Amino acid sequence: MALIKPFKGLRYNTKSAGPMSSLVAPPYDVVDQNQRDKLVSKNPYNIFSLELPEARACAPEKIDKYHCAGKLLFNWMDSGILKRDPVPAVYPYEIDFSVNGTWFRRKGFIALVRIEEWKNRIVLPHERTFDKVTRDRYRLLEATQAQFSPIFMLYRHNDQMGKALEDLDGQELYAVEDDMGNTHRLFRATDPEGIESLGHDLKYSSLYIADGHHRYTTALRYRNAMRKLHGDDPDLPFNFLMTYLVDSEDQGLVVLPTHRIIKLPAQVLFTNALKGIARFFKVERLNRHNIGPDNLFDTLSARLKDSPGRQGIGVIWQGGKQAQIWWGNEGLKKRLQEKGNPSPLDELDVVALDDIIIRQLLGLDPDRLENERDIRYTADGNDALRNLKQDEVLFFLRPTPVEQVLDTADAGLTMPHKSTFFYPKILTGLVMNTLLPN
Repeated sequence: MALIKPFKGLRYNTKSAGPMSSLVAPPYDVVDQNQRDKLVSKNPYNIFSLELPEARACAPEKIDKYHCAGKLLFNWMDSGILKRDPVPAVYPYEIDFSVNGTWFRRKGFIALVRIEEWKNRIVLPHERTFDKVTRDRYRLLEATQAQFSPIFMLYRHNDQMGKALEDLDGQELYAVEDDMGNTHRLFRATDPEGIESLGHDLKYSSLYIADGHHRYTTALRYRNAMRKLHGDDPDLPFNFLMTYLVDSEDQGLVVLPTHRIIKLPAQVLFTNALKGIARFFKVERLNRHNIGPDNLFDTLSARLKDSPGRQGIGVIWQGGKQAQIWWGNEGLKKRLQEKGNPSPLDELDVVALDDIIIRQLLGLDPDRLENERDIRYTADGNDALRNLKQDEVLFFLRPTPVEQVLDTADAGLTMPHKSTFFYPKILTGLVMNTLLPN
């Protein structure tokens, strides 16, 4: 049984900290060090001082970056930079955004969700996690006892839930425009009856993690550690995780593709992979002279979109001079089945790329590529095409449909890393949750 509840959100006091636009940030895992430092240099109270801390912020005191984040957090709470709301609330969160000239509005809300063991099949993942990332997030949670960014979960469409959310009367707290021109609005709703209706209508739903697998895994590990120290009282704060919840059929739920750019090691010749491609794919060659450099993105997108029932991957190399579409054939289906990939995994473009092209034809290990930073992920296909280098190959993917994400999770399966890109990302810092006593 899924359990949600309101909480006393920890929020910035903008009179002391500055405007919200200078305090919020994208999720920690979509920025690099330069982007992080740029935001913090503009306003030292920016959420990245806590979410992506640096030990130098506490100099000359010699403490690690995690305990520095804890020190900053408690200082900001004591000085009034951060204040906790006086009564429990849920926080409706709307985003107005555009994709390719079309405007959307995504509606959801932020509340606490009870942390569940994976085996209970109440909270369902669709991607696997990496220990290196969860160790970092665990140390931060341990030092700060706070959740700075909500994870993103979906639930299957529920008419009653939609009505309860529409009826929820909330006070607008912020309207913030991000760097992409999207407007994020956060509201606060405190009506106990309205909040109870939300919880009642969601009670028997499964919850699917869209973004935040590492943070959920971290929170689960932390909860288990705290239970050993403090008992298993279900109402203790460490049993809950701040979560942004959205209907899986919301008209503003947009998934973008996550393309792969691979820098090939010297010992790997891409031409060798091409020799074995006919076993698994039918090759469609694109005439680059007829298409032109500025139209390749649109051409690839349109061709792949026209055949939604076929597995297909765009492949571009030699700095963009060579471009093809590889369409899966019967050999691909047979090979994926032989590798033990059950449906719906064997229907995914990204699985064909990961298992057959990268591992088998190129003879590469995706995990090693990631560790050595020889693979990059991007949702911006145009930018990837413009900046493609001679020793790189761009694998151009379609977005993974939301229904396939849910079906994969329902089947107890996980997709390759970064199989989805839910757009736009929710902002970090609009509201936080502290695990300290009220």
